[in-house]
Amino acid sequence: MVGIQDTKNIINLLVDKQYWHIYGKAIKSMIGKRTPFYGSADITNYCNLHCSHCYWWMSRNSSMQELSLQGWKHVIDEIFKKRFNVTHVYILGGEPYLRPDVIELFSNEMYRKCTVVTNGTMPIKFFKGIILYIISVDGPMMVHDMIRGKTYDKIKKNVREFTSTYGKKGKGFYTAVNMTINTLNYKYVKEMVDEWIDMVESLVFQFYTPFSDNDPLWLPFGEERNLVIDELIRLKKEYPTFILNPIRQLNTSRRPWGGRCPNWMCVAVDAFGRIKSPCSMGSADPNMPQPICERCGCLGNCIAYTYGLRGDPKREYDVYSNLVNIPLGGSLISHHK
Repeated sequence: MVGIQDTKNIINLLVDKQYWHIYGKAIKSMIGKRTPFYGSADITNYCNLHCSHCYWWMSRNSSMQELSLQGWKHVIDEIFKKRFNVTHVYILGGEPYLRPDVIELFSNEMYRKCTVVTNGTMPIKFFKGIILYIISVDGPMMVHDMIRGKTYDKIKKNVREFTSTYGKKGKGFYTAVNMTINTLNYKYVKEMVDEWIDMVESLVFQFYTPFSDNDPLWLPFGEERNLVIDELIRLKKEYPTFILNPIRQLNTSRRPWGGRCPNWMCVAVDAFGRIKSPCSMGSADPNMPQPICERCGCLGNCIAYTYGLRGDPKREYDVYSNLVNIPLGGSLISHHK
């Protein structure tokens, strides 16, 4: 029997324009008219950390000037709105809080359609138009600090101040912690739940994606990885609303799936206004290292794959890069170094 709250939820869904926007894109994709559901924006080419497992450092270019505020306004208008009409944008870096002016621009121009992904080492400023704040934490203090430097206490302090000031839920936005599972931290998923369950709205897990065949941080498919996934499923059943990963997606992560990744779902723009390939973890420069798709651990595209969406990253390697050309010049280029 459908309860009163279930009925209200269904009614709210049916009158939500965003739902019908996503639904329309899904239908078009099924008949071969693929268009990105969401976008990602590396709003700065700088970061205050140098984490041992971070894909961004694999393809960082220090010889170019990043987009100015006017340049990002151009990207929003021409790519995320006019050309592709995406439903959501993930604001990334480097460290995005090094460019609060650009976060504020996205907050205003794409109101309630944006997520900020931060390392949490800087005070977490609240923006009214941001609906999700994701803080990257990679294990309990000893393990996290080994991966990211001695930052754990600072991050925890900043998150506590943010959630105590603005609330961790029920305020029109959500705060979540993301853990990227690798060979250094895979034994500590339960500790992460215990540590953060009273401080943030949600916890999400994804697996590390390697950029080379012999990357020591990649947790191979097999017994050890399956034991971690078994534990994550157990935790999901115990904390169904706190852990965001669907059980079906966790089971998908037991074996290679990235060779059929629906990478077309995201149009990714780097700090210079270029389109990245084959996805947000890749690079606009073909000479830079690229993620090994067959060993991908990305959460978002894995969820899409789990629920039936497919692609071919090798065939669609430059799926959007040849379709968009942002004329950069003058005020669109930042002189920030």
